[in-house]
Amino acid sequence: MYKDIKSENITYLDIETQHLITEFEGGWKNPKNYAKLKIAELGILRNSVYTTFEENNINDLMPELFDSELIVGHNLIQFDFKVLEHYFPKDVMFKIMLKSFDTMLEFDKFTGEAGWISLDDIAQRNFGMKKSEDSIKIPEMWRNGEKDKVKSYLLNDLKMTEQFYLLGKKGHTFKYDHKVYGKSYGEKEVYVKW
Repeated sequence: MYKDIKSENITYLDIETQHLITEFEGGWKNPKNYAKLKIAELGILRNSVYTTFEENNINDLMPELFDSELIVGHNLIQFDFKVLEHYFPKDVMFKIMLKSFDTMLEFDKFTGEAGWISLDDIAQRNFGMKKSEDSIKIPEMWRNGEKDKVKSYLLNDLKMTEQFYLLGKKGHTFKYDHKVYGKSYGEKEVYVKW
């Protein structure tokens, strides 16, 4: 399905929020909490061009997404889109989801595990990149006015996502931390070609 899409028609997407979900009662278990997170910065990377959006100009994102053949992100379905769906109508979100590729969920299909394998773990073990900041601190940094640092962090995440996706598209043996209920059981390898 994705093999014939040219790289210039792929948009990499990631969202940083104004709050952590653990700040709200029920945390991850309460679906209403996603609406409370609020977008701090939404970043896209397409054709090496990096663009960010905030709540006040989020509608400017739509032409970019509708013009893309494929939208790629890590944990898109279970996080980014759950935040974004509070900004756009259901029919718009449905169209976006139809052409999305979640590297986390797709990677799970190859490992046979329904585990949350972090982008940071994949990047460090396989192509020498890592997160530029502690992700837990990002909402507070944004609220404290450190927007440039948040934008740099977001760009780095998008570049890691791009590298992960492109390696998997070519076919690559990935190392990853095998975890069960959060406990590490050592490094494993899996060949991926999506």
